[in-house]
Amino acid sequence: MIGKLLAVALIALLATPAGAAQDDGIVATLYQTVNVRSGPDTRFEIVGQVSVGDTVQVVGRGDENRWLYVRLADGATGWIPSFLLIFEEDPTVLPVVSATGEGSGGIDAIVTVVAYGQVNVRSGPSITNDVIAQLDVADQAQVLARNSERNDWLYVENAALAGWVAYFTVQVHGDPNTLPVRVPDAASSDDLVAPTALIRTRFNTRLHSEPMLASSVPGIVPFDSPVTPLARNEDGEWLYVGYEALLGWAVTDLFVITPEQVARLALYSPDIDYAERATPNAQTPEATPDLASPTPEVTEAAVG
Repeated sequence: MIGKLLAVALIALLATPAGAAQDDGIVATLYQTVNVRSGPDTRFEIVGQVSVGDTVQVVGRGDENRWLYVRLADGATGWIPSFLLIFEEDPTVLPVVSATGEGSGGIDAIVTVVAYGQVNVRSGPSITNDVIAQLDVADQAQVLARNSERNDWLYVENAALAGWVAYFTVQVHGDPNTLPVRVPDAASSDDLVAPTALIRTRFNTRLHSEPMLASSVPGIVPFDSPVTPLARNEDGEWLYVGYEALLGWAVTDLFVITPEQVARLALYSPDIDYAERATPNAQTPEATPDLASPTPEVTEAAVG
């Protein structure tokens, strides 16, 4: 008789659809206000919100326990990052729940990091950029982008911070090679762009107020710095560019840019407020040093 009951229970368990969770679950408390999402990824739709101190019923978990499937007080269900919950029981006893919804490619598409120790989070992918936050030991964050095909720096985000961490300072879960390559826009500290959207200086380059050498010089861009090309003059011999808080003109030959890229730039218009894209506190990223091939230091005077 006992054998028959066990067999029936086993059949019932195997018949449970993938994604179904245990009815009882475990209780957890929020230590920070967070959005509840329709799937285990920040790219899923927000379906609700829970506040610090609220309790939820955790009824399932995602692969590697980074996201948990919860039931709210009103009966609604959704996903919350596991690092925002304080548990009364061990969540690893919960069943693994399949991802639902569209847009993220599922749990396997998520890349996260865990800090080995106290890790600096910077405003750009370089040790010369400002430290804007820190991850403490065992803190987690989701990785949204990388600075190059070598994955030297990762752009991470969680409920408390967003910024860049060095790859070797964190433990990476998932495949970072699936992430887009992005860098900060040289004319806007808030935007990430593909590296092809930026160009670099060949020399220490003077920026002029007008497309002529006799005009005033509002500033100088260092050698091998990324700038944002904003416009060109009619013959394409001068470019209007943005660098940190600077806007100005420089001779096209002073930049690493192809004729095709120059031709695709719009003609400069005095009616456009290009300064709207400039942020006074913007930080310009520098390439991560390659110890095998160090970048030569340029000490010549600025040109242009």
